[in-house]
Amino acid sequence: MTTAGDWSGKVGDVWADEWPRTERSFADLAPRLTQAILSVAPERGCFLDLGCGIGSTAAAIALARPAARVDGIDLSAPMIAVANARHARANLHFAAGDALTAALPTADLVFSRHGVMFFADPVAAFAHLRRRAAPGAPLVFSCFRARQENEWARVLQDAIGPAPAAAAGYAPGPFAFADRDFVADLLAAAGWRVERVDAVDFTYVAGEGESDTAAIDDALAFFARIGPAAPAIRATHGDERLTLRARIASRLARYATDRRVAMPAAAWIWTARAEGEPA
Repeated sequence: MTTAGDWSGKVGDVWADEWPRTERSFADLAPRLTQAILSVAPERGCFLDLGCGIGSTAAAIALARPAARVDGIDLSAPMIAVANARHARANLHFAAGDALTAALPTADLVFSRHGVMFFADPVAAFAHLRRRAAPGAPLVFSCFRARQENEWARVLQDAIGPAPAAAAGYAPGPFAFADRDFVADLLAAAGWRVERVDAVDFTYVAGEGESDTAAIDDALAFFARIGPAAPAIRATHGDERLTLRARIASRLARYATDRRVAMPAAAWIWTARAEGEPA
């Protein structure tokens, strides 16, 4: 389980180091999320990118809405450092911190790419965001659908063995928002009116290289640092680790073609609006 606090420590550091691979993995989803955001984004106002990472989504929105102010915030200072190094626009600002406690302008739009599934109390978090949003402000975010619909995660889990039994109730993590009814209910409880929910299938590019073998090696190096296989690999040593890595590589080989490892992935894109006056 990855919690919000983890992102200000080692998890955030690893993602900052691995940003080229993580950006590649979401490259097929990113333009579809951007399109969904721009379909409801006003021409001007104050926009908030929640869990902005290295700032790609915020930068795309800032470019398309030059009269708006776009604030990207993330718990990971190293990722914010990458964001500032990669993107420079007068209407784009990045800060390391917690969006639930930071002093930010009233938001006319809130958006996030896979940054919403790590709240300890998601209803309280979205209620806070509602209080920080202007009445009628749109909220757009993406999140993973179920693990079994994400081939990249299912294949890794198959290689490392059965997942631990899930605890009853909500637990933060990559698939915490997989249940559509759960998310709809929590948004309603937090004061957001759901307008649409789109199921998006996309290609998750896990590895690339000069050959299929090199692409598999690249994907294995990626998954050894990020994703469900990373803790399992770190927990093994010697021959056991070599065996596990070989088992993962053999499964990744099924998806290696044209010098890349491309795997099916599945996400939701949610669009909602702040209802009435904030509580």
